[in-house]
Amino acid sequence: MSESASYTFDWRRPEHARVSALLVREMFGRGVRRALKWIVIGVWLLCAAMAVAGLTMGDLSVAWQLVPLVVVVGALLAVFYRLTGWLHARQVGRNDPNVAHPITHTADASGFRVATHSATVDLRWDRVHKVRETEDMFLVYYIPRFAYFLPKRAVGSSREVEELRNRIRGWLPADTPYEQDS
Repeated sequence: MSESASYTFDWRRPEHARVSALLVREMFGRGVRRALKWIVIGVWLLCAAMAVAGLTMGDLSVAWQLVPLVVVVGALLAVFYRLTGWLHARQVGRNDPNVAHPITHTADASGFRVATHSATVDLRWDRVHKVRETEDMFLVYYIPRFAYFLPKRAVGSSREVEELRNRIRGWLPADTPYEQDS
């Protein structure tokens, strides 16, 4: 691989949905949002316990009021991350005209460039929050909750993926994390 490498790919809704879901999981994995997530889960468990207790004690009025709530909130909790990813990808697919055209990402010693049909963004490596590598893509975070993603299918062979991984690690400042999912 030369000092600069460009990768062009077509946007795909399922990839965008996976990235969006991953970012939502990260967002609710720390800080105040994590506490709110656990509060919602705790209230749901309390309502479920009250419904079961009402059924056990023969108080059907309590159970009939709580069971629909427990079922609906439980279903929403079960699909929340996946649903939000798909909804976001659907919204992007409908509203962003750039996804109808090829997207080009370029990586070199100066930074990471994203070029779409109507805009180009240059991100210097010293301004990258972190880089995360998943099984099928590289995510370059420009702030803690938002990232550009480069599908590995656009990079090429496993050897080319390895070369890009090593280049990015070499270009990143020492204090910028590079995370690799197992």
